[in-house]
Amino acid sequence: MKVFITASFKEGKNKPEIEQLCKIVKNAGFEDFCFIRDVENYQKIFNNPIELMDGARTEILNCDALLFDATEKSTGRAIEVGIAFANQKKIIMIMKEGTSIKDTLRGVADVVITYKVIEDIQDDLRRIYLEWTKS
Repeated sequence: MKVFITASFKEGKNKPEIEQLCKIVKNAGFEDFCFIRDVENYQKIFNNPIELMDGARTEILNCDALLFDATEKSTGRAIEVGIAFANQKKIIMIMKEGTSIKDTLRGVADVVITYKVIEDIQDDLRRIYLEWTKS
C-alpha cells in the first residue's frame, strides 16, 4: 500500500523532517512516496504552477492513501488532500496534540492520529496498515 506523504516546499530546509516522516511511514509497513523528495529532489523544478499541480495529482492517483500533517496550515497540502478525497483515496491525518482543526478537515479523513512527538505515530500507522491490508 503506497502512501503519498504531503510536505511543504521549503527549498530543502525541512529535508530532515521529511526524511524522518517517510522513514516512519515505511517502518510501519507502507510504501512511502513524497513528491518533494521523489520528484523535486528538494529543489524547485516547476516554474509553471499548473504543471506542478498536475504532477502532484498524477502521483496522488498512483497512491492508495495520503498522509497529511494538519499541525501547520498549508494551502498546497490542503489542495492535495482535496485531490485525494475527490478520488476516493484513503486519508491519514496526523497532528500534534493541542492542534485545532475544522470539522470539514476531519470529515475527509479516514483516520486521525495525534502525537506528542512524530515518532508516536508509527504504532498507529502499523495498526492501520495491518487493518487496511488484511483482506
